[in-house]
Amino acid sequence: MTINILELDQVCNIASEVYFEVINQFSVYDKAVKVFADGSSENTQYGEELYMDIEGAIKRAIDYQD
Repeated sequence: MTINILELDQVCNIASEVYFEVINQFSVYDKAVKVFADGSSENTQYGEELYMDIEGAIKRAIDYQD
């Protein structure tokens, strides 16, 4: 039996923090996030793929088992 060192919500929180640091640091926020007139936002395809890559890298680094 494998025990994960982090819960899934913790992995997702870390991935989200890293994601926003990366898109801001590399000035790709506008490419990664679509902001609507009402102030809401969603990831573009580029942003979604980047987020999933970051989350996957974190899971691999800690050997997270789904």
